[in-house]
Amino acid sequence: MPLFSSRNLSARAFSLVEVVMALGICAFALMSVIGLFTAGLRINRESEGRISAVNLAEKMLEMRRICPTSSTNQMANLAIPVLNRAYGPAYLNGSSSTSYITASGYLTNSPGFDTFMATCQAGTNFLTGEKVAQVYLMLSWPAQQNPSNPQAFRYETLTYIPLR
Repeated sequence: MPLFSSRNLSARAFSLVEVVMALGICAFALMSVIGLFTAGLRINRESEGRISAVNLAEKMLEMRRICPTSSTNQMANLAIPVLNRAYGPAYLNGSSSTSYITASGYLTNSPGFDTFMATCQAGTNFLTGEKVAQVYLMLSWPAQQNPSNPQAFRYETLTYIPLR
């Protein structure tokens, strides 16, 4: 009697329909997992950008809270200039309220991978008086995109800093 008969082989094999169904189920499950993975990566990238923007905004505001009226060479290139002036655009050129800011909080001329587009208004006004400065700061990223673009992300804050 032969070791392998055709009868024993057919009893242990899968039919073509079973194999195709199993492959279809596996493909559906794999596509679902890949879809979740890509969504997770996108959310992670957005979250990292938001955390960086919040940290940068807090760093910039804290530097101005420490020395709100200092204009030394060390602080001359800060994104938020001295605060004891009339409320308006808060950059050194004074002509625009939008500029690019590096991750360390300093102005730069060109957008890059680690830069934010910033819009800032700061100074004293009739509501705050001369003893308190109002600071509005909006950071958006990627820096190359307009903040009103749906693909752009942004972080906005409004704060008041006492002047000494």
